[in-house]
Amino acid sequence: MASLTTMEKLILFHKLERDLFHRLVHDLAQDPMPMRWVIAFWLWLESNGHHDFIRRVSALPGPVVLRFVDEAIACLRCLAREGHGPAAGTGDGSDGRERCLPCTNVLLTKRIDDVGYFEGHREVLDGVTYQYRSVCLAVCDVSSKSVPTNTSGVLAAPPMVGSPVLTAPTVASFPLNPMASPWIPLQSPPPDDYRSLFITFSRGYPINREDIMEFFNSVYGPCVETVMIEKVAPGQLPVYGRMVLRSAAMIPVVLNGRQTAKFLIKGRHLWARIYVPSSKLSYA
Repeated sequence: MASLTTMEKLILFHKLERDLFHRLVHDLAQDPMPMRWVIAFWLWLESNGHHDFIRRVSALPGPVVLRFVDEAIACLRCLAREGHGPAAGTGDGSDGRERCLPCTNVLLTKRIDDVGYFEGHREVLDGVTYQYRSVCLAVCDVSSKSVPTNTSGVLAAPPMVGSPVLTAPTVASFPLNPMASPWIPLQSPPPDDYRSLFITFSRGYPINREDIMEFFNSVYGPCVETVMIEKVAPGQLPVYGRMVLRSAAMIPVVLNGRQTAKFLIKGRHLWARIYVPSSKLSYA
């Protein structure tokens, strides 16, 4: 049996990154070139001590993965500016909330407060470029999952601000592949308390659990495990509930980086915030 070539060994070693790249391009309809840079950025995060970042992203449903892509692209834009871009809220078209990294920070060992951290950090740009050159050009091949036949292409510069290929993706913009394999978490889910949201309704206008589950699963993918509604006496209406998510990583996604998020479900309002266990609350 012939021994593996250096290229084949590299591809086998980075199978996870290669599979995620194919999922981004083929299942989630992303442009291949910026996705190579996104993978390179995530590889740099792992090399900087944020271990298992890519594996944990890979275990998430498609709409959530696109949120991580969106944040990675924002960081790449700052790297491309090399410190010359505008500060938050000073004309770059984004406010402070949009510049934070609610999804990415969930998987980091040390929080990054703002994408502005990457402005002017030449060493980060060098690290990401190294991952792009040494790994992504070789293993992130768009045509097939076989060994790429041409990996000697000239290294392109990181996509600059305003480049059309770095237009931030949104969940609604990219249809999911209905034939794609379902996502399966690679670890046992944490206790319910750590992946729950406390939900409240307008007094006199509760929302049933089926409508809540249908709404959030349709917007964010299959993210809700169960919904529990306040246990009330006959003739009374519930005013709160608890929504258990399949992954704790979904909490900042649903809240969009805020402490409280407001939703409109079939004409009725629902507020969500991080769940804090309380013995005074009871659910049916």
